[in-house]
Order: sequence, then C-alpha cells, then structure tokens
Amino acid sequence: MTTQRELPASIEDMISLAIEYKASDIHFKANMSPVLRIDGKIRYVPGLPVFDPDTLRSMLVGLLNRRQQQFFDENHELDLALYFQGKTRVRVNLHTDIDSVGACMRIVPLEVPALDQLGVPDVVEQLTQMRSGLIIVTGVTGAGKSTTLAAMVDAINSREAFHIYTMEDPIEFVFRPKKSIVTQREIGYHTKSFGSAVRSALRADPNVLLIGEMRDVETVQWALKAAETGLLVLSTLHTASAPKTIQRILGMFSPAEQDVVRLQLAYALKAVIAQQLIPLLEGGRMAVHEIMVNTLTVQEAILRGEVDPLYEYIKNGSFDGMQTMDQAIYNAYRQGFIDAETARNSALNPSEMERILRGATIV
Repeated sequence: MTTQRELPASIEDMISLAIEYKASDIHFKANMSPVLRIDGKIRYVPGLPVFDPDTLRSMLVGLLNRRQQQFFDENHELDLALYFQGKTRVRVNLHTDIDSVGACMRIVPLEVPALDQLGVPDVVEQLTQMRSGLIIVTGVTGAGKSTTLAAMVDAINSREAFHIYTMEDPIEFVFRPKKSIVTQREIGYHTKSFGSAVRSALRADPNVLLIGEMRDVETVQWALKAAETGLLVLSTLHTASAPKTIQRILGMFSPAEQDVVRLQLAYALKAVIAQQLIPLLEGGRMAVHEIMVNTLTVQEAILRGEVDPLYEYIKNGSFDGMQTMDQAIYNAYRQGFIDAETARNSALNPSEMERILRGATIV
C-alpha cells in the first residue's frame, strides 16, 4: 500500500478507496483514521486523514435525509442503505459512542452475482426451482448470507415469471425485473416490521418471499405460515450449522408451543444452507457450505425433536446433495485452496478435522 495519493476528503472518496482495495467494510471512528476490513481482517491504510468528532459527525449525519436525522437524534443509532451513483450501494450502521458519531459501512456491489460465481454447490440452484417451502441461509455476521440469498433470488428472477416480494433491513442488493416482478420493501421505511411485512405480502399475490432475517417469534411464525400456504420463502438466521438452526428455531418457542412448531417446520422446511468465508492460500476468501436437505429421514428427526442425529444424516447424505461444513472445508483443503491450519481453525469439529488431516477418511 502506498501513501502517494490524494487524501480522501469525503465519505464518497473513502467508498472509492474501499472498492479499490476490495474491502468489505469501512469503519469510521472519531479521532482516528478510517480503517478497512479486507479478507475478513481489519487493515489500517497509511496516510488516511484523522477526523475530529465534529467533522465526522457533520460528514456522517450529512448523509441522512430529514426523516433519518430525526430517527437518529431520537434513537442514537440507525441502519440504512445509501447509493453512490455508478459505484456501489452501502449498508450503513450509524451509531453514537463515547467519542462521537461512528459508522460501519458494508460495500454492496451494484450487480447481483450469479450462483456459479459464488461457488455454491449445484444443489443450491436446484433448490431455487422449488415452488414452495422454507429455505434458510445461515452463518455468522459477514459470512455472505445476503449475497447468497440475492444470487438465489436473481436465479429465480432470470428464469421464472413470478412475483418476488422482499423485505429487508435495510435493502441491500437492488433487483432489476427480468422475467419476474420484484417488490422490495425496507423495514422501518416502507413497513414497520418483518411480521407486518409478511402479513401484507400474503395479500400481494407473491410466489417468492425473501425475509431478510427471522429475528423473532412472530417472523418465524409468519414465515412458516407463508411456506405452508404454497409460497417459496427464503430467509436467514445467525447460526453456524444446520442442526443448530433447527435447535435455534425450536428454542425460540415455549415448550408448550414446540410440538406445533416441529410439525410445521418438518413439513415446510426444504433445506438449510450454512456458510462461512475462509481465507485462501493465494489471498482473498472463499465460501464453504453445509447443506441439509429435508429428506424423509431428516423430517422424521425434526418431528421427534431429535437434533443430534442430524449431523450424521447430513454427513451421509451426499446422494441428496448434502454435506457437513467440515466435509466442505476438507474438500477445499484437498483441492489446494486452503492450508491445513485454516482447515483446523475453520472446522466446527476441530478434533475430527485433525483426525481427517492425519489420514483418516471422510465420508
């Protein structure tokens, strides 16, 4: 990295710099220079200006319209998306802290990537051909869930004459109508909550619903109801694996409610796609995926509330397109994309991965 450049003088200049360095995020904090997240790691770029509290507040609040400024003044935090003409969209978390106003900005490409560009297993494209049911994409923050969902939606948009109805907080990728009609709504701006948005969507003649996140009981209930009524529902959760996703959903409900939820989930669920981004040997990162397809065996386990056996069903379900996260990581290692240390550090079961790397067979 070199400092022989004109210093960024605005937020838009910083966005341009982030794109140049292929950063995923920019962090702004008073009394220090902005920092970039590149390949999952925080990077300091020499020579960037240090913004004092008043200057940074003015720059960040100046991005907001009057309604957004009022919300931020009242709540001291705000999530929104901004569009920088011809460059990118940016998902922004604006907040106050001990120093001043700060922000994290996530870079969102203008073009929705195709599924084959993301390196997802072939079964993911097959899942987009389903006409009904619930598909959940999971992973930690920053694992690329939104990008995978957007690629799945765009695959449907390119292939089917459907009505695709999305609800996000905030809107990230913007879909251009291809064969489908696409309605995009932002929580807090076009609708009050995910739950109210889904209720409204069911009266809007949709074929596909994209629910940005199932973050509460009400949203899960409406997502299941929508899937049961014959819609294809795509959504996300912050869980590391498919079994933990089932455990998380059931755990959101009281013991008295879980029998009904297990029944709904067993019949509405089509698949869980868990993903993480891991560093490549040659720089950059790649996504690896755990895939659980709701086969009859998986369905029966969910009906019984038996989460623990799901790992073995996934591990032995390659015929149905299934694989565990650790199988996916090992395959990346075997193909030379990552080293053994990355495989160990990324594994959900490090002791099993260690045995595999020492010469055991993974099935």
